[in-house]
Amino acid sequence: MVNCGTLPKRTHTTLCNFYNDVPAISLFFLNVGYFATHAVDNDPRQYLPQNTSMILYANATVPVPPTATDDAWNSMPYFFSEYNEARVRYKWRYDEEDKHQRMMKNYYRMATEVDTSVGILLDELKKQNVLEQTLIIFTTDNGNFHAEHGLADKWYPHQESIKVPLIIKDPRMDPEFVGTTNDDFTLNIDLAPTILKAAGLEPLSRMMGRDMSVLYRQQYSRGRTLLEKNYFDETTTTTTTTTTT
Repeated sequence: MVNCGTLPKRTHTTLCNFYNDVPAISLFFLNVGYFATHAVDNDPRQYLPQNTSMILYANATVPVPPTATDDAWNSMPYFFSEYNEARVRYKWRYDEEDKHQRMMKNYYRMATEVDTSVGILLDELKKQNVLEQTLIIFTTDNGNFHAEHGLADKWYPHQESIKVPLIIKDPRMDPEFVGTTNDDFTLNIDLAPTILKAAGLEPLSRMMGRDMSVLYRQQYSRGRTLLEKNYFDETTTTTTTTTTT
């Protein structure tokens, strides 16, 4: 039985119905998406953690990014005007020191709520004795500017915007890779092929992604190309191929 009262509200229905209405889990697929840590655009408070989370980080000071400066903003390309959407949202959230602290603390409170919810999910899998047989992928679809370069939100190809967490727990993982990190490039189009292969299914031929388990299964982890990056300008095209070694 899941304690539904402790989960972020938007996940109550998904998790509680799944775990409490199914008497015994055999083969299953569960996708859990959180509204946190999104902002609410039409609310001046922007980030809205639960009331019970407000005590968190109350006495902390959140570091300001080193690129959250006027010089960084003024060095942006000419088409980044004060009316740029990411610049407008920067003014909503980060253009004053107190405001920046308030926004970031609420952001981290929401992130902690997600962390708590994920912990409850894992505990339930453990209680049902399926945790060690379950492929778990934790990721998201975009990063976020928190005043870096004088911007907020996402959209642009800076590291803060395009890098996302990717944590995989896979019962097929070779022991030498457990608890390690990997700097190879992966993309969101790799998620579906990875899940399908884990289920014993072949991805459709028209699917563009790759099975990411090649990065942590020794028999597959040599000489596989996961990403080709193409850079274009007016005169040249450069292709960089990233492979595992």
